[in-house]
Amino acid sequence: MQTTHSHHLSLHGKSPLHNLSPQLKILSTLLIVISIAFSKIINPFQILSHALIVFLMIRYSRIPLKTYLKRLTIDIPFILFALFLPFLSSGNNDVVMTILSFDVYRTGLLEMLAILFKATSGVSLGIVLTATTTNIEIIYGLQKLKLPSIIIAIMSFSIRYIDVFIDEFKRVKISMQSRGYIEKGIKNLIPIAYASGAMLIRGYERGERVYLSMVSRGFNGVIELQERQYMKSNYLLCLAISSVFVLILDLNL
Repeated sequence: MQTTHSHHLSLHGKSPLHNLSPQLKILSTLLIVISIAFSKIINPFQILSHALIVFLMIRYSRIPLKTYLKRLTIDIPFILFALFLPFLSSGNNDVVMTILSFDVYRTGLLEMLAILFKATSGVSLGIVLTATTTNIEIIYGLQKLKLPSIIIAIMSFSIRYIDVFIDEFKRVKISMQSRGYIEKGIKNLIPIAYASGAMLIRGYERGERVYLSMVSRGFNGVIELQERQYMKSNYLLCLAISSVFVLILDLNL
């Protein structure tokens, strides 16, 4: 199987991270995310170490700052949720201060910092991975990591048809605008809702047709990708190992 289709998140660039093997990028990102997720956000050394590792990953990928900040907006719901924790989460009534008659608890502050740091770090690493790795490379990397073929097939088709759906929706929206449709107010969004519903039905029917045509051509649920040549990097591996090492030190303290 070979395709040139790339998903909307990947960026064309010449950073060292773009040319690395996808299995190495996926594994390293997973190790760093797990290390950050299981760390205790109490020790300043641990926080600074993981923050430095995430910063080096972003720097290594050479993602434009504007693009990174735009994609980081997905972190906003986590931030809004975390901002309420100092006023809600308490442990043994550990009040630190009072703001406008609302008590601020130490436990809530620690939980807020943990969510902000872990969520932002995880989203940042996800941005780096998706920006430097195309969808077909992600599937190739998962295949090299020996994931079950059925999971790889489901993910491959999901990624592929999410992109197809987005492209189709853009074309429908352009055709609606060429016929005089203008987005003003909530009432004018009703045609968009009708178009989205119609596209979901069309997408389901199209998926069934594609699946039946693939089965008729001998598809057995296994996607075979051609072998590809990628560069290796001890730098990325060192970052992942360093993150795990920081986690081990944090757990032993």
